[in-house]
Amino acid sequence: MKHKKMLCIFMTTALLASLTACGSKLAESSGSSTDNKAQDEAEAAGNVSLNFIVQEVDYEHVKEAMQPYLDEHKDVEVELVKVADFTAMNQKVLASHQANDDYDLIFVNHVDTLAFSKAGILEPLNSYTEKDGINYSEILYPSLVESCTFDGTQYAVPINTDTRVMAVNKDLFEQYGQEYPTTQDEMLKAAAAMTADGNYGFVNSMTRSAYVPEYEQGVFLMGRGGTLYELEGDKAVAKIDTPEMKDYLNFNLELLNYMPKDCLTMTEDDGRKVFASGKAGMYIFGPWEYSLLPELDFTYELINIPAGEKGSVSTSGGYHLAIGSGSKNKEAAWDLMKYLTTSAEPMAKLAATALPTMDKAFEIAPYTDEKYDAFRKQMESSVLPEIPVANLNAVVEEFNTYWNDVLYGKVSVDDACKQAQESVQALLDKNQ
Repeated sequence: MKHKKMLCIFMTTALLASLTACGSKLAESSGSSTDNKAQDEAEAAGNVSLNFIVQEVDYEHVKEAMQPYLDEHKDVEVELVKVADFTAMNQKVLASHQANDDYDLIFVNHVDTLAFSKAGILEPLNSYTEKDGINYSEILYPSLVESCTFDGTQYAVPINTDTRVMAVNKDLFEQYGQEYPTTQDEMLKAAAAMTADGNYGFVNSMTRSAYVPEYEQGVFLMGRGGTLYELEGDKAVAKIDTPEMKDYLNFNLELLNYMPKDCLTMTEDDGRKVFASGKAGMYIFGPWEYSLLPELDFTYELINIPAGEKGSVSTSGGYHLAIGSGSKNKEAAWDLMKYLTTSAEPMAKLAATALPTMDKAFEIAPYTDEKYDAFRKQMESSVLPEIPVANLNAVVEEFNTYWNDVLYGKVSVDDACKQAQESVQALLDKNQ
């Protein structure tokens, strides 16, 4: 994910045109962070005008989640600034902060929250939560709240998450007489048995992103009790030259034998198409797959991630909601944020194509559908692969070079772990 590096701040060469207003209380924009004329008019009328930057895929969900609040608060107007994706969102957030024109409310990718907080972009929330007696760790999944909290200060609120489970092709398992795997060893045996007649035991696009070893395939590392690094006091310590990491890399090398030959060059959509064709027995499956998979000619079921020595563990991520540190309407922004993040109805809507970070939100449609049961169960053992460090992107990209070299057979597992231990630790030391 080289395009996500936080130091690469640049302005786009043209601003997208503002779109027409959606109702009297909610305006949509894909341009600058504020519309000065509209804001001046709102202030003259005694209203509060907030700007809220979101991705295009989240726009309708955010709009729906906010509407009951806006219906009750006639003096609050919200301009939704819609951008194409998280890369464009980061660019606009950084540029607006640099121009001392911060957004009032901001969506932040979980891997960027620490870097944004250190850059002074996010408003600390402790004074707001203490004033209103809100403990988000009692309302939301605590491990996700921890991902927004650094040195005792909470900077954002997790609004959706994206744990992974295993999709198994029931037809292939029955054809080859295999049981659904509960452990990683059983997974390898089942994959070996199904790799025949043009079929494969497993499919994933193994090198499409620097985050694959941490997230999609990282579920198997976490199940073995391994990690890229750990925090020991205030110091991040690399944990790459370890038995757990070596076992994990060897597991993936064996798994390659039961995957399509082009799995090292295929895109995410390529991998999805192989599974959708019915030719792969197993596939890492996130809640977003429901909206991306075409109609299938076979039956699949969702099971827990096959367990390692530490059990069945999965990765989670998702987006956070924050207040811009330079917001001119922080109290109003907090009041809207509080509404959105403390009740089940709006939290279910904010989850969009991912999963709610509030257990009670699973009692709200569409999350009452049984197709989410496997995700809710896996959520019990889903956590971030690591607490993000400020230069997380550089750290994972460094490890990814060794991941690629191991998978392509350019370096042995032992040598890769030894070399990566040193180079990743050097990057971690830069955070001290």
